[in-house]
Amino acid sequence: MTYTVTIRGRLREAPPAAKKYHDDVTRATKDMAKQAGDLTHAVYLDPQDPRAFFGIDTWSSLEGIQQFAGSPQIREFFGKLFDGEADVHVWIGSDWNQW
Repeated sequence: MTYTVTIRGRLREAPPAAKKYHDDVTRATKDMAKQAGDLTHAVYLDPQDPRAFFGIDTWSSLEGIQQFAGSPQIREFFGKLFDGEADVHVWIGSDWNQW
């Protein structure tokens, strides 16, 4: 089973500064995330509001999500990246009709 994690938040800084910070931290933590079970990481910005952030990660392990997200480094990262608390939610796939 895989788990999809969605992250919605408002960027604290203007998109160029937030992108640099995000990219620096995710480059530094990529191996740690992958070892914990992070399979994919994608980021989207709202074209009407470039500070509106939407991230989607696919994970192979619920325990890995909890371990990674609970680490002090990632909690600090979220605190500096977002203006306030990000909305983080874990989803599982369904057998509903899809295309």
